[in-house]
Amino acid sequence: MDKRFKPLSAIEQMEERRALFDELAAHPTLPIPAVVRKIRTTLRLTIAEYAKLCGVSARTLQDIERGESSPTLATADKLLKPVGMSVGAVVRKRP
Repeated sequence: MDKRFKPLSAIEQMEERRALFDELAAHPTLPIPAVVRKIRTTLRLTIAEYAKLCGVSARTLQDIERGESSPTLATADKLLKPVGMSVGAVVRKRP
């Protein structure tokens, strides 16, 4: 866990995760880099910790979060798997 934060109780962690899922569900068209960064920061993990948890390199995760590279579907799935999410398609509403 990122040492900059005070540890949360189990109840506080669950509330944070519920709020995260509600926010992501409300904005299904968010780009992958924004979703990954939001998940990682909500879980209070460093890039290295989240990369290890997902099974990708820290450099790959860093590049994806910055928007410098696009993840493959397999990599995106690895990045979403720790929180029980998977890659999917969403129909965009036209303005």
